[in-house]
Amino acid sequence: MSIICFFFESFYYFYSLKTKLFYNEMKHIRLIFSAILLSLVVPCGYTQTRQDSLAIAHAQWHTDTLQHGAVCMYTNIHVFDSPQQISIIKYDPKKYKTQIVQAPQMTMTSHLAKENQAEAAINGSYFNVKTGAPTTFIRLDGIVRGETTRAEAFRTDGAISTDKNKIKIHVFDSITSKKLGKKYKNILAAGPLLLKNGVRQMAPTFPENTGKATKGNAHSSDVPQGFFKRHPRAFIGITPDNQIMMVVVDGRFKKHSVGMSIDELSYLAKQLGMRDALNLDGGGSSTLWNNKTGIVNHPYDNKKFDHEGEREVSNAILVIPNK
Repeated sequence: MSIICFFFESFYYFYSLKTKLFYNEMKHIRLIFSAILLSLVVPCGYTQTRQDSLAIAHAQWHTDTLQHGAVCMYTNIHVFDSPQQISIIKYDPKKYKTQIVQAPQMTMTSHLAKENQAEAAINGSYFNVKTGAPTTFIRLDGIVRGETTRAEAFRTDGAISTDKNKIKIHVFDSITSKKLGKKYKNILAAGPLLLKNGVRQMAPTFPENTGKATKGNAHSSDVPQGFFKRHPRAFIGITPDNQIMMVVVDGRFKKHSVGMSIDELSYLAKQLGMRDALNLDGGGSSTLWNNKTGIVNHPYDNKKFDHEGEREVSNAILVIPNK
């Protein structure tokens, strides 16, 4: 299996060079060889089985209907040979306005939601934890509020747009980014892209940037090794009948929920019936909120399996009832 993973990941890296890298300097050729070496030491992860599909399909969900029809649901199941706590808010975009918001300074997802009279919310994309500045492309009301940094280019391959309340998830790479960035007045880049038109997407295997981040960190979902390790995750998806699903998987709690790799996350999105799905900022940022019960998941920042460990973030995706 490791040999198969080695060739598969190496092939993907060569292919992605053609479409995803922002820079073509000759010095970056060495990353090809680094990627090959990385594929030898990074495990491909747990292989999904029929039992996993059945576990997701037969999960016992605790559900709660919010005031304007959105449904909040959560479950704890044994899947991917591990305990997993999954929280979802599903809603009809015809009944709500989906709004991307950028905070003037770092603040909690729940605070952004309350300030904007939202009924539900999920954290947004990546940001600089020291300054609070977004590190992926974000354009709101036609004004660019942030650009994708060189360090984020390797995983920022998707985006969500909300113009005229038509929620769309796009491929957002070096070819499409400029066009989409000009076409949509409200768009947020993130990634990796999990599903597109029902097809599971493969996560990038190596970043273009160099430095400390490439050394890996067992407690970080931000480096390429983090794609294969299990961490708290947040993502947003669209079903074939155009319902929106915001999902958080808790992680780093061995007894309650260990979290998922990006590959496992795309499998979950597929099993939940999504057509398109986009990974958002994960780790301690992962937060799902509603105005009835508050924080739905168990944010990791306080390292306790409760609802009190919410982290300050840069931006969020809000669900606001139509007036």
